Amino acid sequence: MYHSRCINSAPLTLIALFTLYLMPNPAAATSAKTSYPASVADLGGLYLPADDPDRVRPAPLVGTEINVSISGIVVRTRVRQVFRNPDKVWTEAIYTYPLPPDSAVDRLRMTVGGRVIDGRIAEKIAARQAYTQAKRSGRKASLVEQQRPNIFTTSLANLGPGESVTVEIGFQELLSYRDGGFQWRMPLVVGPRYIPGRPLKDGFQPTGWSPATGRVPDAPLITPPVRSAAAGRGNPVTLRIDLDAGFALSELRSPTHAIRIEDTGIGRRLITLDGDAVPAVKDVILNWRPKPGAAPRAGLFAESWEGQRYALMMVMPPVGGLPDAAPLPARPAREVVYVIDTSGSMHGDSMGQARAALHMALDRLTPRDRFQIIRFAHGHTAFRHNSVPASPANLARARGFVDNLTADGGTEIAGAMRAALARQAPKGPLRQVVLITDGAVGNEEEMLKLIDARLGRSRLFTVGIGSAPNGYLMTRAARAGRGTYTFIPTAVEVASKMTALFKRLERPALTDITLQWPKGAKVDVTPQPIPDLYLGEPVVVLARLGDGAGSLKVSGRFGDAVWETAVNLSGGRNHPGVAALWGRTRIRRLMDDLRRAEDRTAVRTAIVQTALSYKLVSKFTSLIAVDNTPSRPADQPLAQTPVPTNMPDGWNRDAVFGKQLQTPPVRTFDPTSPALRKILALGGATSGVPQTATSAPLLRFAGLLVLMAALLAMLVLLAMRRRQWG
Repeated sequence: MYHSRCINSAPLTLIALFTLYLMPNPAAATSAKTSYPASVADLGGLYLPADDPDRVRPAPLVGTEINVSISGIVVRTRVRQVFRNPDKVWTEAIYTYPLPPDSAVDRLRMTVGGRVIDGRIAEKIAARQAYTQAKRSGRKASLVEQQRPNIFTTSLANLGPGESVTVEIGFQELLSYRDGGFQWRMPLVVGPRYIPGRPLKDGFQPTGWSPATGRVPDAPLITPPVRSAAAGRGNPVTLRIDLDAGFALSELRSPTHAIRIEDTGIGRRLITLDGDAVPAVKDVILNWRPKPGAAPRAGLFAESWEGQRYALMMVMPPVGGLPDAAPLPARPAREVVYVIDTSGSMHGDSMGQARAALHMALDRLTPRDRFQIIRFAHGHTAFRHNSVPASPANLARARGFVDNLTADGGTEIAGAMRAALARQAPKGPLRQVVLITDGAVGNEEEMLKLIDARLGRSRLFTVGIGSAPNGYLMTRAARAGRGTYTFIPTAVEVASKMTALFKRLERPALTDITLQWPKGAKVDVTPQPIPDLYLGEPVVVLARLGDGAGSLKVSGRFGDAVWETAVNLSGGRNHPGVAALWGRTRIRRLMDDLRRAEDRTAVRTAIVQTALSYKLVSKFTSLIAVDNTPSRPADQPLAQTPVPTNMPDGWNRDAVFGKQLQTPPVRTFDPTSPALRKILALGGATSGVPQTATSAPLLRFAGLLVLMAALLAMLVLLAMRRRQWG
């Protein structure tokens, strides 16, 4: 009878368990109270996905204020990032963001309440150790690290519940001057990068959506979490630019954002965004031109810093590098290889811009030219086996090839570039390679080494497409390839930008540029040697001047003609920051040397010494600021919250990640926390490794399977009992 009662009560027990399974989870109900409908993200701020796909929960808020001062061709920028923790736990905020690729980052200031803590420069390992020690001891600390010359990370430790902290960084850069106009560009979002290579088993990586790979070992550091589509856009940015052009303006506009302009004097303007803030989804670009007759022919900026004089010089050769009355040489015959990106990140607007640019390029070819087209995504395919004459029939077929290009898959640039740089004859027509891409890859160093090894007699010109191209790869590849970089941010810019590029492609460059200093003058010049210059480009030189360096003669060759000019180095506008720009340019040159060096240790030492001397962030140095007052109680665990970034404007999420995007972990706990160890011990944990969460639907499904298995077992047992009783 006892067995009979137990067996007869089993279905009732299963029904009770199944009822409990279907009942609302009290923990989930509590969690729902701290989440909000996904539409709230449209009001601004940062949110993380909640358990319910239609809801979000607040994350540490980052409000970014950008203040820019432009004087001539020198730019000083201050970026203020405001972190706020709305949760009831102590947290570490990690924010990955872009900066211009040649910016000299030299300032860090952290404001906590009424206390201001200025950062100091230190070797990267020492700065990381100081930050980790402060984090473990409960003190607030901020760390600014360079992951790429255009990707930086700010880490902020021990942000208390409801607390706000302001982190300010400062940097300097040079403007781009080309074709009679200036351009300032500020990247606002780190677009998702394609990460090639096999994953490395190097432990749990909480801050990036990509694991480390053999080809990109630091992938987790350059792949910040991306906001979900349901969360909308966040990371609001405000912008203020004080422009002192130094000449009367004929044009001032932004092709990317609506702006407000206030006239504050001759050549002076105050520019702000038209609106309180904009989401960080695309680069901000500002273009301006002088009035006719007011264009600068030369510019000189100087600074005395720590007993040394530094000079920044810009000299504009006449059009084409020849006297104004001289005719331009005839266009040379060329072999042009167009390499076009058709990966997933180019989906949508970017692919349309790339096709339009390629059609314009084909239209400019002459019967004397030869051409080839290579497309790449996961792999690469060519229009023809070799370059072919630019005949009407070949051009017609090529236009059909271009019309059929669609965007999908990965971004394996390396194979396409190997093909483009292969089969180079020792002699022949001028050989040019035009790379059209957004550069959204993480293996930049691998690409630059490939160009160094295989460039031969080719010239590489890069064309950046879309709202947020990888400026580091595009500018460095063009410099390594002895070409130029052209950025096309919007479809309406395609015609003007490509026309300017064609003029450079179709004319010889100003070559063999030399600088002749007075005999006995002690001068350290960068860059060295001076790169070839194309139509509309100035000679820009940074120099550390010693005794006797009062004048300079600049000369170069344009085809068979010789051009030269003299520059007086006395006087010049005094401008703080020229020394830092010289240091940054020297670091860039040393990083190029490091890529090719056999003795990497000596070059690395020189980079560290330069960065420490000029107080600059580099690949091997960081800025660290530590508050000496402990704030987090020792018994409180520390959560870690990487701040998600936006998907760049015009990018298609499914084309980039695929439809089965797995959201990376965005919150773990510090395994060194004593309080967390106690919790793990009480829970029977055997290690301090953070445990990842399993989704509630999966748990319910697993529970249902267990209940069904139990029910089946009970039915089998009932049948066996009946057989025994029968």
